[in-house]
Amino acid sequence: MNKIERMRACLAGQVPDRVPASFWFHFPQHQAHGQASIDAHLEYYRQVDPDFLKIMNEHPYQGNVQIKNPADWRKLKPAPIKSDFFQAQLDEIKQITDALDGECLTTTTIFNPFSSGNHASGRRVTEHLKADPQSVNIGLATIAESLAEFAQACLEAGADGIYFSAQGGDADRFSEAEFLEFIKPHDLTVLNAIREQGELHIIHICRDNNRLHLYCNYPGHVFNWAVTAPVNLSLKAGKRLFGRPVLGGLDNRGVIVDGSPAEIEAAVHDIIDKIGPKNLIIGADCTLPTEIGRENIRLAIQAAGTYPKPEQGVN
Repeated sequence: MNKIERMRACLAGQVPDRVPASFWFHFPQHQAHGQASIDAHLEYYRQVDPDFLKIMNEHPYQGNVQIKNPADWRKLKPAPIKSDFFQAQLDEIKQITDALDGECLTTTTIFNPFSSGNHASGRRVTEHLKADPQSVNIGLATIAESLAEFAQACLEAGADGIYFSAQGGDADRFSEAEFLEFIKPHDLTVLNAIREQGELHIIHICRDNNRLHLYCNYPGHVFNWAVTAPVNLSLKAGKRLFGRPVLGGLDNRGVIVDGSPAEIEAAVHDIIDKIGPKNLIIGADCTLPTEIGRENIRLAIQAAGTYPKPEQGVN
């Protein structure tokens, strides 16, 4: 199988020729934007040879007003698709996907309305939502409206899907009722806008102590969360919960960062042993450290292709 065939088999619930794998990290600041970002993505892809490429998004959401007080959320207007920060990301997507010319599937990062609201407000969403939930709810709905349009534009620019960074669901931040009223509806505004488009929508449920069951009806093709966190579900349990392919298995600050080649291969093989090769994509809990050795990433991806171990004598 080529990379696209392998990923499509996995997404369809079939067992591919080998378990696919992919990892990512934030590029250094001097490679975060424009042509430098495009070149960095393509160089990284050639170096580590992932089964799909995640296009990073270093263009945080910007509002039309300064948000200092809870009432300021009511003044927000949807960011137009012609905004510089949207257009810069769309240009990077187009140039990267044009250069790849259909060699692999790509997915591009969109931060959910909660996270985008933090970008626009200096990380005041939680504080303001506790103080004046209705004002913040209006503002998050406004952000969700513009992100829904942006998600569609990302697919038109060449991305095969959206990597949706779903933040704000950790149980020690909001009650379940608060999450269901003020976070989830805005997530679904974005995701429902593209549910009939694209083929690689990844739902990344960020941070520890998440109520994963509340995400079960999110429209996405793949789910990813911090499986190595102490209070989160295991990858195996999550695969049963979601009933769709899962991505992960490796601690993004663990063996892939400082392990030997043999240790990295053993860790990847152990994941496949425990989870099985169906509905599985090898990856990490979250973004890898920027300074990670790229050879370690390449080894982890290759390890998915060396399973079963040769001495097992399985063809």
